[in-house]
Amino acid sequence: MKMRCVLSINLCSIAISILAPGLAQAGNGFYLSSDLGVNFAPSLNTIGGDNDRASRYDEYINPNYATTEGYNPHRPGIGDSWKNEFDSAQGILAGAAVGYRLRDRYPDRLLGRFRLELEYFFRSSEYDQTVEDTSVGEQTTEKATGESESGLERVGSVASHNLFWSLYFDFPNEESRFTPYFGLGIGAGFTDMDYGALYKRFSDPDYINTGNGYLFGEALAEYKNRLAGTATSEQTELSDTLFGYQVLFGVDYALTDAVSLGIKGRWVPWDRFSDGGSYDQLRSHPSNLRLDGSEPVTYRIKTDDIRIIGVSLNLKYHF
Repeated sequence: MKMRCVLSINLCSIAISILAPGLAQAGNGFYLSSDLGVNFAPSLNTIGGDNDRASRYDEYINPNYATTEGYNPHRPGIGDSWKNEFDSAQGILAGAAVGYRLRDRYPDRLLGRFRLELEYFFRSSEYDQTVEDTSVGEQTTEKATGESESGLERVGSVASHNLFWSLYFDFPNEESRFTPYFGLGIGAGFTDMDYGALYKRFSDPDYINTGNGYLFGEALAEYKNRLAGTATSEQTELSDTLFGYQVLFGVDYALTDAVSLGIKGRWVPWDRFSDGGSYDQLRSHPSNLRLDGSEPVTYRIKTDDIRIIGVSLNLKYHF
């Protein structure tokens, strides 16, 4: 992710260096802008789910699954479900933009107070937290109380490469070098989440009771011995493309006729993040309930909390 961020910023720098001569010749209100600052992300609530069955219907763990009480071959796994909350996070915000102000074309009209901007920015919010799972579904609760020693979920960083169109209004302030402004934008964020999960079963078979009443005798003992000490785990980078908008505000200070320095604030909410896949291992075996691979188990993680507040130092060069 960090390498891609550096590459993207380098590409922006190359693009600016290519565009700058042409923009300078145009002399029509174009400007280039760059931002460097921090972002603050609120607490993150995740909702997870998969299509797993109860462990007693896992052929790797219970070879007698087909004759186990309650098994229905025509009904897919009802799945596990869980939710977690992660504390707020902070991180870097950096970007570059090309803009056009209408003031040069309409100096004495209200329309001249507007400007348009195409902006790229990168943000990375470092959550770096591991939390204990909160069970939601009946099957998840059964596993949590009857066989799981621990259930942990982790979010490392949430990072995104973002492209936005924004419209700004510069408030009149002819008596000062300061120009306050307000803006609105729409765009998309190509978002990645460092995600991990670990669910470990009791090492002592005597603590496992999810087979009680469904299996008996040697079949029950074999099930408990096979399940004891196993783990379900995942470590990956989840990705999604999110659409959103931003509210911008700030103030610029004119250092010269061509250069201004300012402080910019922004609030950026995106729509729901959702991605998933197969587990690295399911109860210490491939992410499937059947030896022949006919009933794969996949999971999905969702959150509606992909948003930031950003504060940055902004430098503009007006042509």
